Amino acid sequence: MASRGPHPALLLPLILLAASLAQLREGTSYSQFLNQHIEFPKSSASSDQISCELMMQRQGLTRPFGITGDTFIQAPTNQVQGVCSSGGKRVRDNVYNSIARFHITTCQLTSISPLGHCISKARIRTRRIHV
Repeated sequence: MASRGPHPALLLPLILLAASLAQLREGTSYSQFLNQHIEFPKSSASSDQISCELMMQRQGLTRPFGITGDTFIQAPTNQVQGVCSSGGKRVRDNVYNSIARFHITTCQLTSISPLGHCISKARIRTRRIHV
C-alpha cells in the first residue's frame, strides 16, 4: 500500500507550476504558459543537464538574479489540458491534480561560471501535476 503522508519531493515542481499559473491569471497568455513549461517532444540534447540549460536559456532564465529553476512537462499539450477535465481531480476553484503521472524535468540553476555561463542540475521524474 502506498504511503499517504506528505511528499516533499513534489513541492518544488508544484510551487513552480502554481507560480506560473498565477502569472497566467495575471495576464500571461496560455501560449506563453505552453512555451514556458511544455517540452514536447523532449529535446535531443546529449544529456538532461544540457537539455535543462537549453530550456532555461530559451526562457531567459539564465540571467544572473533571475529565476533559479523551472519545471518542464514532457507531454503533448492536449494531455496537459486534459488535467482540467476528465484527466484530473478538481481540488478547488480552477485548480486540478492530474490522475495520470507525467514525465517532468525540474531544472535548478546551480552556479554561474566566471564567463556568465549558467550551469543547471536536471532532475527527471514521473509525477502527478497540479494545474
